[in-house]
Amino acid sequence: MELNTPSMQSGNPRMQKENGCKPYGLGKGKNMKHTRRLAAFFLGVLMVLAITIPAPAAPTETTIRVPASDTHSYEIYQIFTGDLSENILSNVKWGQNGTGTQGETVPQTTLDAIAGLEGTDAQKAAAIAEYATLSSPAYTVSSGGSVNVPTGYYLIRDPGTLTDGDEATLYIVQVTGPTEIIRKAGTTEAHKTVDDVNDSSPSVTADNGQAQTSSDYDIGDAVPYHISATLSEAVGQYGKYHITFADTLQAGCFDAISLSAENLKINGNAVADTENYTVTVSGVDAASAAGFEVTLEFTPKENKTLESLNNAVVTLDFTATLGEGAKIGAEGNTNRFRLKYSNNPNDTTGAQEGETPESCVITFTYKVVINKVDQNDQPLTGAQFALYKVADTYALPTTGDSASRGADAAQHKIQEYTAAVSGSQQDTFTFRGVDDGRYVLVETTTPDGYNTLDPQVFVIQATHGGAENQGITLDALSGEKVTGEIVLTRDTADEDALKATIRNQKGAILPSTGGTGTTMFYIAGAVLVLLACVLLVTRRRVRNET
Repeated sequence: MELNTPSMQSGNPRMQKENGCKPYGLGKGKNMKHTRRLAAFFLGVLMVLAITIPAPAAPTETTIRVPASDTHSYEIYQIFTGDLSENILSNVKWGQNGTGTQGETVPQTTLDAIAGLEGTDAQKAAAIAEYATLSSPAYTVSSGGSVNVPTGYYLIRDPGTLTDGDEATLYIVQVTGPTEIIRKAGTTEAHKTVDDVNDSSPSVTADNGQAQTSSDYDIGDAVPYHISATLSEAVGQYGKYHITFADTLQAGCFDAISLSAENLKINGNAVADTENYTVTVSGVDAASAAGFEVTLEFTPKENKTLESLNNAVVTLDFTATLGEGAKIGAEGNTNRFRLKYSNNPNDTTGAQEGETPESCVITFTYKVVINKVDQNDQPLTGAQFALYKVADTYALPTTGDSASRGADAAQHKIQEYTAAVSGSQQDTFTFRGVDDGRYVLVETTTPDGYNTLDPQVFVIQATHGGAENQGITLDALSGEKVTGEIVLTRDTADEDALKATIRNQKGAILPSTGGTGTTMFYIAGAVLVLLACVLLVTRRRVRNET
């Protein structure tokens, strides 16, 4: 090989003159020719190497994994196997779970039919599932794990071991390269609350609350309850979808339910058909004092989906009347609720369902017990009482006798309570089923020979609460005197009764001075009777002698 350098070209003055350049320039021209020869040589070597070195083989295995954040386990069904290159599957054969014979070539008509599927993901997944036998999976994988599988076409199924509020994922169907399972599912939430209203101060924010877990009311009050359900973000995957409000009232504690379909709302609007779906409501008319099950069933219209229901909020308001059989005191009267809902988008009927965690609220009611005694603390019969609930702004008149003051309280009453008389001598008066608030106790009948009790004004106060799915408790209950001598004490052994002892004083026997007093009248009367008897005997004797 000959190298062109400046030293080798320095003896040729003719070339230098013709080219108008120095001897080094002549050497450069020969160098370029040599460089081209070298390039051609190495290119030929590379072409030989390209022919003789085999191309990398297409992968025959790949990995399917579940992220650690996903607590579900999955079943993996092998529909086809094949050679995978740039997401194209060739040489396709039936897999372990395919409906054809394992290892045999899949007909092109089958591949064309699958490739041509249209519709929603749910519709396509359901159609592809027809080519698989979903009985015994080829592989399983759980949270944070992975499994190596031959390249092919797989259906991945959530077997449906679901927790409350959870739902199954839509079938995941895909040609595998390395795959991380991403769930196509959502969660459903539901809650129940109750309003708490103090009749004595209905407009005072501090005494009243909405959307609470506990309340207190009078027996006979209509207690307002609210249910709210937030639907899954994946309702659009369902071919049919339903929710059921399942409400249970504590047995024997409530008299009636007031429930209307008009109080069902979806995102604040009345329940009605839309351009995307039809909806049917059932169970409203079957509500009873034991509770109800109200179902809303949604069906997409042709070529439509239920996507507009993703994350929708469905609400239901109703009242339940606290009955004569209500539990008094800390036990309270429970109202329990669960939402039942479609939880498997792969079930085209929408019948498979799950439930949300139970939500519980409690309504409390109380009793006041008055024990009647004389000035010696001995039981005293013959009295009668009335109890009035009044506004917290009510003030008992400071003038007038007991009767007129009691009449004033009756005129300002919000509610009146009748006492059940008990005790061996009918000296105990029980006002059962009262709320918190301000009250006036009036003695309407006074035992003979005793002074009428002045009206007694007091306030019942209670605190209660807790988490909807945990312990809801009556934390405090008291009766505080406003006017009078009444002292109320909580008796936890007797249904948390607020008890008071009321004493009546005897009327006074006033002394007399001067005059003959009453003794002379008694003697004169006796003498007149005696004279009448003597006169009667004398007349009879005279008649007999004649």
